[in-house]
Amino acid sequence: MPYSVLILDDDVDFNSLLTDIFEQADYIVTSITDPIEAVEVFRETEYDLVVTDHKMPDMTGAEFMKVIKEVKPEVPVIMVSGYLENDTIRELISEGVGGVFLKPLNIFSLMERTAELIEEAKKIEKAPAHADAVDDAGDAGAKFGFSFRSYPCKSGASASFAERLYSLRNFKSTLSLIGEPGMHYRSICEDIRGFYESHEEHFIYLSAGSFDEQQALSLIEAAKEQGAERVTCVLLELETMDVAQKKLATALAKHEGPFDEFDVVLRTIFCVSGDLDSLFDEGLIDENLYILMGTAEVQVPPLRECNVDVGVMAQQLVVEVAREASLAAVPRFERSARDLFRQHSWERNYEELRVTVRKIVEDNPGDVITHAAVKSALRVSSGASPRTLFESHLSSQQVDYLRAAAVLFGGDRSRAASFWGTDVTTIEAKMK
Repeated sequence: MPYSVLILDDDVDFNSLLTDIFEQADYIVTSITDPIEAVEVFRETEYDLVVTDHKMPDMTGAEFMKVIKEVKPEVPVIMVSGYLENDTIRELISEGVGGVFLKPLNIFSLMERTAELIEEAKKIEKAPAHADAVDDAGDAGAKFGFSFRSYPCKSGASASFAERLYSLRNFKSTLSLIGEPGMHYRSICEDIRGFYESHEEHFIYLSAGSFDEQQALSLIEAAKEQGAERVTCVLLELETMDVAQKKLATALAKHEGPFDEFDVVLRTIFCVSGDLDSLFDEGLIDENLYILMGTAEVQVPPLRECNVDVGVMAQQLVVEVAREASLAAVPRFERSARDLFRQHSWERNYEELRVTVRKIVEDNPGDVITHAAVKSALRVSSGASPRTLFESHLSSQQVDYLRAAAVLFGGDRSRAASFWGTDVTTIEAKMK
C-alpha cells in the first residue's frame, strides 16, 4: 500500500511542484496551503510523513511541527525553506525535524531522505511485535560501548573488525574498506556513521551508476545546506567504475578540481573487492588511487571467517523480510537449521546470504523454518549458475540505477522506461 504524505506550503506553485514530485514517486498526497487547516486535517487523518514550508502566515513551520508532534510524535517531518540560518537548522533538528531542505530542491536527496524516514518510523512502530524474534539478533556491538549492527560480533574476526573501525572513526581524509565480492559495504558504512551522534555529520553514497561531477557536487552542497560541518563520501565498488569516475574519485579524495572550494570538511571512504596490490596490477586502480587508498585500510572479514555470526545474521535478515512483507509473525529457524548457515562457504558473502534467506522465507510460509528447508536452499545456492549470480548482483544494484535515471530525467518515468528499454509499469514496480 502506498505511503501517505501531507504537504503544507502557502506558495501555491511550489506546493504543486512538491505534490507532483511525490505523486510521481507513488505517494498518496494531501496538499494544503493554510497551516491552521493543515493542523485539523492532520488530527483527523493518518500520515506517514509531513513536508512543510517554514515561513508562512499565521504559523511558522517550526510552530506547526510543534503542534503536530504533540498530536502524533511518531510521524516524521521534513522542513523546506528558501533560506534558513545555521542556528535555525540546528534548532529544528534538535526539536525533531527529520530533514531540512533549502530551495532550489535537490529532488534526489529529498526522496531518499523521505524513504529513510518512513522506513525508520515503520521499524520503530513494528519493533515491539518482533522483539521476541531478535533476542539474539540485535545490536551485538553494544558490548563494546558503541553501536555496531553489520556484524553480530560473536566471532573474533568480526569483533576485531568492529574495534578496528571504531579506532579509525576520526580518520582525516581517506579510509579504504577492502573485502571480497558480495560484502555489505553500505551497512558497514552506516555503522561508521552511527559512531557519531551529531547531526552535523553527513554521509553520501555514490556508485558506478550514480557518480559524476554534477551529482557529487549536488549532494555535497545539499548536505552543507542542511548544516553539515563534515561530509563523508562513500564510493561503493570503486573497481567497477570507469576511468573518468576513478579520476573524479582521486580529485574528491585530494579535494582538488571541482572539490577544492568547499568550506566543509570532506572525507572519502573507498569500498573495493580485492586487495590493493592485485587491483593495481590488474589496472583497476591507478597509482594515484593506490597511494590514497593505502593511507588507512581495513580488511572486511568474509563470512567464512565469521561462521558463528552467520546464523544470527540470517535471523536478522528474516526480520527484515518479514517487515517488508508485513507478515503477522516473524519466522524463526530451528536450531539445527541455523547451524547449517555456519557450515556453508558463502563464496558471495553477504549478497549470497541475503538472496538465500529471502528465498527461504518466500518458499516456506509459517512460523518455523526447518532444517530441510535451509539445506535445500543452500544446495541450490551452491549450484547457482553464472547467469543466476550475475542477475543477483544486478538485482542488488537496481535501486542505485533507477535513482540515477530518475534524477537524469527529472522524474519522468516514461523517459526512464525508454532509456532502460522497458515499460513504465516495470519501472514503477521496481521503485516500489
